[in-house]
Amino acid sequence: MRQLDNGTIIYDSSAEAVLLRTFRGGGRLGTLNLSPQLSIYGDGSYILGPGLQMRQGHLSQEQLSQLLHTLVNSYGLLTFHRQQFYEVPDQDAVLLQFNVNNQHYQFLYSTFGQRQESQQDLDEYQRLGQALTTLNEAVNQGPTTAYDTTRKALLVRQDFGPDLRQPIPTWNLPDFSLHQLAVFECGPVPEDITGPNADSGCLTFTTPQRALLLTPEQSRTISDLLHGQPSGEFYEPATGLYYTVMLRALLPDELNQGVLAMYGSQDLTYSGVPLQQGPLPTTASSTGSKT
Repeated sequence: MRQLDNGTIIYDSSAEAVLLRTFRGGGRLGTLNLSPQLSIYGDGSYILGPGLQMRQGHLSQEQLSQLLHTLVNSYGLLTFHRQQFYEVPDQDAVLLQFNVNNQHYQFLYSTFGQRQESQQDLDEYQRLGQALTTLNEAVNQGPTTAYDTTRKALLVRQDFGPDLRQPIPTWNLPDFSLHQLAVFECGPVPEDITGPNADSGCLTFTTPQRALLLTPEQSRTISDLLHGQPSGEFYEPATGLYYTVMLRALLPDELNQGVLAMYGSQDLTYSGVPLQQGPLPTTASSTGSKT
């Protein structure tokens, strides 16, 4: 634990402790955040998303201290009377998570002030917007490098519109079938009586029910199948179907938490995606029920 400003700010200074994290979603035009837009950890390291190809950088202790001081003392985030600034349905929103003083704070920032709001709410809304700007400016000044790790999650969904003009390789990993994993993560494909496309939106707009944590050996094998790319298309002869396969590198906090930090369109709350370790349940090939 580290203390700032005579003990008024206390935070976990470890490399696995999330101090600040942001997502964007919640609207009709919202997209799936396969990773957070931003994660800042207690040692000053930060990781930028929100896709599969993340980048990492580092804030000095002085920079991190100044950032926390500004958020707590200049903008007063910890004393807000309101945390959700969202009043127009179907609008995109930024979700800010802030972990300090052994408390978890969560704020939602979107279109606000269309109704007759109190002056206090409008003032807090303005300060939250300034805080988010300050947060983004803090991580956009330094150099970044590509982020990667040997621990990865595998995300699979059925592809109803593959580009058949390109050669699509055949999936030949014996550990599990893509059909089995797609059903395990996204549930069974819903019946569509109006056409051949029964895409539920899972892993295109919405988060999956769960995700599979690969072993380092599986990660290397699948990375080779993808020729080093984070995602690709595969054909599975047993079902005659095509699948999109994605490798998502785990963030420093996710392995211990057992949860993948993702945020889907139309989400206004955050829950994360549970990580499954080890073999898939045998029922995953035929059902989409949670285990």
